[in-house]
Amino acid sequence: MSTQELKENDIQNSSIPFVNHFNKLRHQPKWILKSIIVIVLAIISAFIIYNTNNELLDNQSIANSQMDENMFRMTTTIGAFIGTIFSVVVVFLIFLIISKIFKSDAKASSLFSAALSYSIIILGFTTIISLIQIVFGLKITDYKLDSLNIFSKDNKTLMAFSLTNLLKAFLTGVVYYSTSRLSKKASVILGIVALIILIGSGMIGGMNS
Repeated sequence: MSTQELKENDIQNSSIPFVNHFNKLRHQPKWILKSIIVIVLAIISAFIIYNTNNELLDNQSIANSQMDENMFRMTTTIGAFIGTIFSVVVVFLIFLIISKIFKSDAKASSLFSAALSYSIIILGFTTIISLIQIVFGLKITDYKLDSLNIFSKDNKTLMAFSLTNLLKAFLTGVVYYSTSRLSKKASVILGIVALIILIGSGMIGGMNS
C-alpha cells in the first residue's frame, strides 16, 4: 500500500471531528447548497447586528448627533452582510495560497468548498452564541459569551481568548490535513500559527476599541 493510500485510510478512520467531512470535499466538492446556507447565515447575522444597533448608537451618541439613525442602521447591517460574504472569499484565498506554497495538489474547487464548510461552521457557532446572549440580555457590544471577557466586561482584549478562535484554528488545521493533504506536523503548525494571529489581532483590536 502506497503512502498516499495509507494516509487516505488514516483520515477515513480518524475520529477527529470534521476530518472525514473535509476529506470528502477533496474528492466531491459541493458549493451551491453551501453557498445558499452561507447567505442565509449572513442575513441572520446582519439582522442580529441590526437588532443590536441601539447599543452601538448609545456608544456613539456624539457621532450620531450628525447622522440619521436609520441610515446608520442600514449601512452597518449591509456592511455586516457584505463583510460576512467577503470573509468567505478571504478564507478561500488563504487556504488556496498556503496550499500551493506547500505544493498541495488539492483543486481550487475543493478548497472553495472547504472554505464554505469552514464558514458555515463558524457562522453557525457565532450565531448561536449571539442568540444566547440576546436571550439572556447580555450586550453583544460589552460581552463575548465564549471568551474570557465574560468574566471582565471592561477588558475587551480578553475577547480574543475565545472558543470561536480555537474553533477557527482547529478547522484550519483540519482543512490543511484533510483537504490539502499536508502532513500532520505542517497542519498542526499552521493551525497554531492561525490561533496566534487570531488572538494577536483580536487583542490589538480590543486595545484600540
